[in-house]
Amino acid sequence: MVKVGLVGAGFMGHMHANCYSNCPNAQLVAVADVRKENAKEIAKAHGAKAFKSASTLFRNEGIDLIDICLPTYMHAKFAIRAMKAGKNVITEKPMSIKVSEARRMVKTARETGVKFMAAHVIRFWPEYQVLKKYYDEGALGNLTVLSLSRVSPNPTWSWENWLNNAPLSGAALVDLHVHDADFVRYLLGEPLGVDTTGTKKGGGWDYVFTNYYFPNMAVCAEGGWNMPANFPFSMAYRAVFEKGVLDFSTAHSPTLALYPTEGGVVHPDLPKPDVQASDAGGNISDLGGYFNEIKYFVDCIEKGEEPTVVTPEDACKSVELIAQEIKSAEKKLKKYGEE
Repeated sequence: MVKVGLVGAGFMGHMHANCYSNCPNAQLVAVADVRKENAKEIAKAHGAKAFKSASTLFRNEGIDLIDICLPTYMHAKFAIRAMKAGKNVITEKPMSIKVSEARRMVKTARETGVKFMAAHVIRFWPEYQVLKKYYDEGALGNLTVLSLSRVSPNPTWSWENWLNNAPLSGAALVDLHVHDADFVRYLLGEPLGVDTTGTKKGGGWDYVFTNYYFPNMAVCAEGGWNMPANFPFSMAYRAVFEKGVLDFSTAHSPTLALYPTEGGVVHPDLPKPDVQASDAGGNISDLGGYFNEIKYFVDCIEKGEEPTVVTPEDACKSVELIAQEIKSAEKKLKKYGEE
């Protein structure tokens, strides 16, 4: 049984806590947040203890895994402290806003020998897992076009509005668009180059379009959070293969469709969560990729195996890719006009 200490009791803290409660080989034993009432809320719901300081969790010899659900600008500091305390660590994506901090996190993980994973949840999201499977197995021939999209209302709900403070979150390009940038790398490898344009607000890019250069493919992703509050969050992709098109959108029902070149439409089965305990409780399907990634990392710890779906070095490269996109967008802004 992997004993878990959760640091951060916001939205993602609640989500991760629900995942552990549905994971038969994990137990949430402690929750820490500077807003102790928030920590108490999660702790009470999941039979854990609440603390105000994360240091208490780092010193607790009974905790095997520290889960960091803090704002992005805190990821590196707390992850490094936890790893140096000998704890396995999972941290919300992205690893960090700064490439230098991400590299320090990788270095610390390797020096301490603990297991570390950044929670790039889209790699574990069922509809994206289907795309990965079709691409890897080549059942539809070569991929020729990939378009990804992730659009959201402005996130006004975050603690002290940190998401709308660009130096703390990196704005939409770093916090939201990183999902698709990371998945592009996961699916296709490193692009030969990137070309990014967008709109900038408050020192951060709140909507971007990026073209990724791969041989014999057209690959692009758009994302942003400058939509009004009544606009529904949406994520989507369209993958054009030689023998058919995979089309996914959260606005559709079913969300995923395959259009073979010979005609008709098929709705592929989505991979089911790997739940071994029938009495785990909760609605696993609602937890989606969040459960899949948590279960995967817990299994790695229990088996003594290094995570391979997302390695520390791999997550760091996604931070580096985002930095390239920022550089590309900033270059155009400098050349063609100010904000």
